[in-house]
Amino acid sequence: MKEQLKAIEDLRGKKIVVAQTVSAIRSLPVHKVNLRALGLTGVGKKREHLLNPQIEGMLRKVIHMVKISEVS
Repeated sequence: MKEQLKAIEDLRGKKIVVAQTVSAIRSLPVHKVNLRALGLTGVGKKREHLLNPQIEGMLRKVIHMVKISEVS
């Protein structure tokens, strides 16, 4: 998890792909809201975002439920 947080800092201002890896069924309501705001509606779904402070804050809440990679 710490590796992903450091990766987020390195990717600021770049385009990223966020993929949901864990189901939101038994998660906190705050996590469900953040996943929905990121456009993730189920396991395996992917969305592209430009990494800005708002997206970064949402990712920090659900870092344990997503996988982040840079768009090549």
